Amino acid sequence: MKQAKFYFPNGDNSGADGGSDKKTDNTQLRTPEKDSVYVSPDGGTTNESFPKQGVEYDFCVDVTNTGKLPSGPFYVHFTLSGDQNPPFEQDFKQDDGLDAGQSVKAVVHFGSFPNEFKDYLLEACIYSPSAPETPINCAGTFDFPVNTEDTGSSSSDSTGNTDNSSGSSDSSTDNPDVSAVNAATSSGSASADNASA
Repeated sequence: MKQAKFYFPNGDNSGADGGSDKKTDNTQLRTPEKDSVYVSPDGGTTNESFPKQGVEYDFCVDVTNTGKLPSGPFYVHFTLSGDQNPPFEQDFKQDDGLDAGQSVKAVVHFGSFPNEFKDYLLEACIYSPSAPETPINCAGTFDFPVNTEDTGSSSSDSTGNTDNSSGSSDSSTDNPDVSAVNAATSSGSASADNASA
């Protein structure tokens, strides 16, 4: 038997003191048409167009009540798919709804992308708890790749090049000729990495 979730939004179920002034409308909840769902390293302040591996990210979308009535409770369902297997899914809940003309930044925490070349698709849709099968409004999708890092300290740690770098730093203090050989070797391996990428 399928289990159902029941939500009791304030003002939706008219009681003795409930009247027409308590009506809510979720049908006018909207996300921006352009650049709506995005990836951010700082909770939505910055829109990161080219996400990188090794950085903690949040998924964000702005939601506005464009209607004349306040909305009831709603939630935004985020889905990261593509090469993300299984897909990452998480909800942002707005239990208090939004007044007419009010906006909220829906934010869920994702974490960091692995140091692998993958292509991702990020989506976000607004739902009413009373109708979780039918989205009210969906944001435009964000399709983006995350490349492997072949420069910088974060890639050195993850690719195992730390042995070469620590060896060159130790030997360079003792023998300058060895450091020159190590520098040539590291530049050769970097070009090989670039060629393979």
